Amino acid sequence: MAKVYTIHDIAIRLNISKSTVSRALRNHPDVSKETKKAVFDMAEKLNYQKNILASNLASKSTNLIGVVIPEIARQHFFAQALSGIQKVAKENGYIVMVCQSNEELQEEINQVRALVNSRVAGILISLSKETNSFAHLQEALDRNIPIVLFDRGTDQLEVSQITVDDYKGAFDITQHLIDQGYSNLAHLSGPMSLSISQKRYNGFIDALKNNGLNSAEAVVYQCDNLSLDAKEAVDRLLSMKKQPDAVFCMSDYMAIQVLKYLKDSGLKVPQDIAVAGFAGDPITELMEPQISTVEQPAFDIGVQAAKRLIMEVETEDKETLGFVNKVLPTKVISRSSTLKK
Repeated sequence: MAKVYTIHDIAIRLNISKSTVSRALRNHPDVSKETKKAVFDMAEKLNYQKNILASNLASKSTNLIGVVIPEIARQHFFAQALSGIQKVAKENGYIVMVCQSNEELQEEINQVRALVNSRVAGILISLSKETNSFAHLQEALDRNIPIVLFDRGTDQLEVSQITVDDYKGAFDITQHLIDQGYSNLAHLSGPMSLSISQKRYNGFIDALKNNGLNSAEAVVYQCDNLSLDAKEAVDRLLSMKKQPDAVFCMSDYMAIQVLKYLKDSGLKVPQDIAVAGFAGDPITELMEPQISTVEQPAFDIGVQAAKRLIMEVETEDKETLGFVNKVLPTKVISRSSTLKK
C-alpha cells in the first residue's frame, strides 16, 4: 500500500515547521511566495493533495473552527460577531461550523463534544446562561484543542477571553439616566449565573452609589427568561407605591419588550418612565420612541476572538504564548427613550 504523506513529511523535507506548512497550504498571507511555492511543489511531489483526508485523520485535526453560541434568532450581537469570525476564518483558510446551545448547559455539552469528535482545530464559545460547570470544555483542552471564550466568559478556566466592558457600559448608561434627572432607577438584570449579568448589575449599583443615591433600596428584578419575564417585571414595577422613573434593562431585546408593555399600559416613554437597553441592536433605532442603549463592538469581538484562536491553533509553543483577557470598550447611545424634553 502506498505511503500516506502528511504535513509532517513535507515539513521534514523542507526543514520548516508544520505550522508553516499548514499556513502555506491554506495560502496564508504571512507565508512568503517562495515558501508557498516550495510547499506546494513538495506536496505535489509527495501526492499530498490526494491524501488530505488521511492527513487530517493522522494529525487528528482539520481546518474547521467550531463556534458555539447561546442563540442567534433574537440576537443581532451574535450575528455580527459571527460575521467577524467568518471574515477572519476565510482570510486564514479555515471553515466555520456554527452550533447553538439554546441557553442550555446540556446542549452546550453535546455541541462541544460533537465539535471535538469532528476534530475541529479550535473552538470559540459564548457560554449559555445555565453553564456552571466546565468539564466539557476542559475535556477539549485536555485533547489539545484551543478554546477562546467571547462575550460571556468565566474565571474558572485558563483560556483566552475576548469580552466587552460590561461594567463600565452599565455604569455609563446609569450615569446618563442620572444626568437626565432620573433618581428612582430600576434594573432588570439577566440571570446572575452569567458574568455579564453580574458586571452590568455591579455597574448599575456603583453608579447609584457614586451619585449619592440609595443603592440598598434600588429596585432590581432578575429576568431569567428575558422576554418571558419582562411583562411580569413591568407589572411589578407599576404596582409599586413609588414607581421608578427610569429602568435600565439587561439587553435591548428586554428593553423592547418593556417598552411595549409600558405603552400597552397607557404610559408614555420617557415622560412617565424612561427605558434604556444594552447591546446596540439596530432595531432600537426603529422603535417609537428610539431606545437609548450601550453599543458593543460585536463585529470586532468576533474578529479579535477568531484571530486569537487561530494564533493559538498555529503556535506550537503554546506555553510561551500564554492566554489573553482582552476587554473592548462600549459606548452609550442616548436617544429619545431617556432624553427629557
